[in-house]
Amino acid sequence: MAEDQGINVEYEEQIARLILNRPKQLNALNDDIRRVIATTLNELMERPDIRLLVISGEGKSFCSGADLRTTSYPKVEGDWSTRRNRTATWQRVLEQLERIPQVTVASMRGHVVGGGALMATACDFRVISDNVVLRIPELALGIPNVWNGTPLLAREVGLPTARDWVMTTRKVRCDELKQSGWAQRVAIDDALEDVTEQLIGELLAVPAAALAMTRSMTSALGRSASGMAMGWADADLQQWALTEEEYKETVRSYAKQLASK
Repeated sequence: MAEDQGINVEYEEQIARLILNRPKQLNALNDDIRRVIATTLNELMERPDIRLLVISGEGKSFCSGADLRTTSYPKVEGDWSTRRNRTATWQRVLEQLERIPQVTVASMRGHVVGGGALMATACDFRVISDNVVLRIPELALGIPNVWNGTPLLAREVGLPTARDWVMTTRKVRCDELKQSGWAQRVAIDDALEDVTEQLIGELLAVPAAALAMTRSMTSALGRSASGMAMGWADADLQQWALTEEEYKETVRSYAKQLASK
């Protein structure tokens, strides 16, 4: 368990569960959460007895993205190389999420924003409640959509749809998420857990070796998709964007809006 770090880690027989646990902040991501997720994913690489990883969020929303009031990128002293490496930490988490042997399931309600949306996109299965609203707001904040996010979205929903979601930064709701293929299962809000558990049961009913091999195959196919290799430059793009006054002013304005709510 890691409740004091804003995330719970639970193991039950063949299932590992990561539960974002900052409901008052709509489960916004910070560096403490990243460290717990990264550690858990490293452990799962050596746990073939665990067959599934399920990611969910406490409260009324899955994840509101990076916590801009505390920043998910704490200031790092050091040279350019050190800062560049540090900026790529969340991208490495998403890459590790795609490489673990476990089948991955994201179970979501409410807000699914920014980095939270990309973390879900990196999963094999996405189960949503009918009140889910997805948004990729990075361009509106004056920064590019990094973490290899645009190729990842394009892989899952196609380039035209990914272009629309990323460039307009608009809200995307349940019907469109299901129609685009981003969400495989949809439930009314009160039934989200039941529908998620039904999917878990279906996956566990498949023989372990066959499921693990298919997970490895589809993961490899995903990594070979067009554009997925371009994420090597995302740390440089983000490091550059974070130094720009346009970004700083936009984030200051956004933080003031949050503080006034």
